Amino acid sequence: MQIIFRPLTRDDLPELRTWFEDAELSRRLSFPTDEWFAYVDAGAAALCWMALDAGKMFAVMQVDREDSERGYLDLAVRPDLRGQGFGTAVMRAFLSGPGRAYAILEGRIEPDNVASLAVSRRCGFEILPELDADGLFPAIYRSSRKS
Repeated sequence: MQIIFRPLTRDDLPELRTWFEDAELSRRLSFPTDEWFAYVDAGAAALCWMALDAGKMFAVMQVDREDSERGYLDLAVRPDLRGQGFGTAVMRAFLSGPGRAYAILEGRIEPDNVASLAVSRRCGFEILPELDADGLFPAIYRSSRKS
């Protein structure tokens, strides 16, 4: 598998939106509305990438930038590919690619989201033992290098 990241475009939205017919994904992340796309397309406060293999979309990564050092990360894998290692593969590729622009990446994971917790652990995130004020586990990745 050779993972390529490219910015999400308006042309990607119809396919991405079909992913949200999946109840599990819809429960975990917000539907990609036109307002959301305008936010991530502006590129200042947030960036969003499509992960592709052989030209096919299989994951989406979003990072909301808090400051020059820290970003908050969301990952969605195409529902029909769930449980096949794609989450770990795309996270590792992201951390060694576009994610290098961030000294610290943080995710916030629901306690029952076993898959996301496992991907985070496999990819070197520290899962803090205490839930935050929203009842989520903070998962923190500190980059050893920044580009």
